[in-house]
Amino acid sequence: MRGWSLCAYSDDTMTSRLLALSFPLLLAACGNLPPRRPVPPHEPTATQPSWYPEAPWTAEGADGRVFLEGKVVFDTGKAELRPAATRVLTDLLAYLTANPDVTRLRIEGHTDIRAAEEMNQKLSERRATAVANWLVDNGIDHDRILAVAFGELRPLWPNKNRDAMQENRRAEFHVAEVNGNRFQGEDPTSGGVVIYIKSKEERDAEGRKAPPPSTKLPAVKVELDVIKATEAKKARDLLADPEPPATAPATLPGAKAPKAEGASGKSEGTSGKSEAVTP
Repeated sequence: MRGWSLCAYSDDTMTSRLLALSFPLLLAACGNLPPRRPVPPHEPTATQPSWYPEAPWTAEGADGRVFLEGKVVFDTGKAELRPAATRVLTDLLAYLTANPDVTRLRIEGHTDIRAAEEMNQKLSERRATAVANWLVDNGIDHDRILAVAFGELRPLWPNKNRDAMQENRRAEFHVAEVNGNRFQGEDPTSGGVVIYIKSKEERDAEGRKAPPPSTKLPAVKVELDVIKATEAKKARDLLADPEPPATAPATLPGAKAPKAEGASGKSEGTSGKSEAVTP
């Protein structure tokens, strides 16, 4: 035990000897470290524009669709706005009023596939027009609206069931221009068929136009007794223009006079002898 104690070291002594041995190695290692780089300053992220209704906002790849609570959907084959659509359009009206830098809003009309393609195209035009006219009637400038129609070409869901078709019969709203510039340089129409939206004054003027004059024929009195009516007409014609008396036809020069009735070339009471006729 005494021999072991002579060779033992205390903990502090052991630590000091290890540091003394490793110090040259630490100096060599520090000489090979790369130079320090300054901490980069904090770069603020792009702020969300006031007109953009969805977060997070990124300057590149942003979606210009205006998302509102609720939907504007239509009944099959119709373009009339449902009562529930009024609340959605009221929110859209408030959005446009609060964000005048959105200088052009695209309104899209869509349908499902339960009709001919040409008919669906016309129907989607009427749906986009119905939404646009509602906004114009409530104070939005018609030049601020870009109405386009896609027919059945852009469904949200495959038209495989009734619920999916209901979702496809819709109107969508997209930012097309900001401060007079195309949103992200894209086509404002997005490839749809553009519909001209008339101002409220134009539509009011068309409604004030006088209707064309009607060519109404006078009422015709129907005679129930046809025979009586015919006889009365004949009597009126006779009184208005009586028939002239019959006259003998004129004899042409050199023509023989016609024989009197009853003459047979023989004198009455004779026995067949002819008598001379005094000229």
